[in-house]
Amino acid sequence: MPLWLAVVLLVLSLTGIVFSRRYLRKTVRLICVILCVLLAAACAVYIGLTILFVDAVQNRPPVS
Repeated sequence: MPLWLAVVLLVLSLTGIVFSRRYLRKTVRLICVILCVLLAAACAVYIGLTILFVDAVQNRPPVS
């Protein structure tokens, strides 16, 4: 998955949390918020690991 897609999904899931809290009934709201939170957490972990690994590759020690 490209990094830009993970960022877009993160923004959409956070928007989904806000709109579901505002416009949905209690039962459906709970399910939607849980799914959006899980998606947001997965995207945040993916973005964090991508940044960590790219930084590790760019700053690796020279091979002797």
